[in-house]
Amino acid sequence: MDNFVGPYRILRLIKQGGQGSVYLGYDKRLHRRVAIKIYSLPSTRAARRQLLREARTVASIQSHKVVQIHDVIESSTHLAMVMEYVPGCSLEDFLTAVRPSLASVLTVGTDVAGALALARQNHIVHGDVKAGNVLITETGRAKLTDFGISRSPSDARSGKWSAGSLSALSPEQLLGKPLDERADLFALGCLLYRMLCGEQPFHRNGTLDPELLLKRDPKPMAEVVTGDVDLPDPLVAIISALLQKDPAKRPANTRRVRQVLRTVMRTLPMSTSNSLLREARPCFRQESPEDMPPLIPKGLGQQGRSALVPSGTRWTRFRHRLTTLRWPARTALALALVALAGVPLAMALRNTVTPVRFTPPQTSVTEMVILPPEISKIWLLKQVRSALGEQLGNIRIVGPLGAFPVTTIYSRGEPTNWNETSELVVDTAIRCVGSVCVFSISREQSGTRISRQGVLLADMALQEWHDIVRDTTLSLYR
Repeated sequence: MDNFVGPYRILRLIKQGGQGSVYLGYDKRLHRRVAIKIYSLPSTRAARRQLLREARTVASIQSHKVVQIHDVIESSTHLAMVMEYVPGCSLEDFLTAVRPSLASVLTVGTDVAGALALARQNHIVHGDVKAGNVLITETGRAKLTDFGISRSPSDARSGKWSAGSLSALSPEQLLGKPLDERADLFALGCLLYRMLCGEQPFHRNGTLDPELLLKRDPKPMAEVVTGDVDLPDPLVAIISALLQKDPAKRPANTRRVRQVLRTVMRTLPMSTSNSLLREARPCFRQESPEDMPPLIPKGLGQQGRSALVPSGTRWTRFRHRLTTLRWPARTALALALVALAGVPLAMALRNTVTPVRFTPPQTSVTEMVILPPEISKIWLLKQVRSALGEQLGNIRIVGPLGAFPVTTIYSRGEPTNWNETSELVVDTAIRCVGSVCVFSISREQSGTRISRQGVLLADMALQEWHDIVRDTTLSLYR
């Protein structure tokens, strides 16, 4: 087991369920928390490709009403969906502890209906619209999540469908018939009924009753809802329409549903506008590091790679394909590239020389300052020359300064086809005021001038002077 999923560090377990475990993770690159849901991959290659296609489709939905997918990490045995982390609680936890007000029901219903409208625009059928897949945020809004068994309408019509949770099952879904977005509208009707009535419309003794679902109407809401709640007739009518057995008798989309919910909301007092946040806040998750320690499949650790193909140019997509290759293929490709390009590149680098001209170093040191005895203009030029050689490779000193000892670049046996770059001019200076010294260096080449400074203390050891002069010189190329 590991505590990383690709580049994401796992902090703790949030929820463990039948379809997969959800963990709280941290993306150190963007300094943000993420939610990571881990699935076991299907055994067949075709089923794995299908699951990845679903993940990419869901990731294309961009809205504050839907939990965003940031990344998909794949290993040989598991897949991880890296999602937006939503502090707060699930609607299931909220409904278990609280009987929501009418205003809160309307807020959740409006937000979920809006999320389903976006799914429809992207040709996605969610298939599992239940209270556990709705999150209540710290701003008092609802987000739809977990499109884990989603299918496009074309897939649903062709029979490629997995049944969702029993609380979100439509009659046609139970019978294995072709599905479209109206199955999600039926589930939304079940969700609204439960929030208002405190029970599932087609459950008996806590479990789904297939006969009720297929043949009978649910109990009238007026008989179930307590007397202190005044149910507006338009709301009762739209929920009744959503719960029709025949999909053709349900609303064709969410437009009318949202219109009714908003109209009813406008009739409520302004003081109820943020009731969902007030009612749900006691149910919010405690952000505790003492939760169950994470146990992550090892293959999803540093070996896991993103399975989302980025949009953009052909080069962007080609580069993504390269980074997602498994290590045997990457090793073979790397060896081939070295064989093809390594020798010419090495020869080109070996035959390149940079002419360097040092101007006389400028020094300004007050009489009271005592520097390490080795510090001198010659010492300074030696340190700078060594750092430039480390950065540039072959260099040729032009002029009398810095050429110690005098070296012959073009010795016998060396190639004669040297590629000489444009001349590099280097200015250096050390200025001390009190015990504080400033080392300044600049390079000018092909009309471009870059300068850097490093701060030293007079009583520093010689090695510290060496390190600061070297690092400041190398920073000219960073």
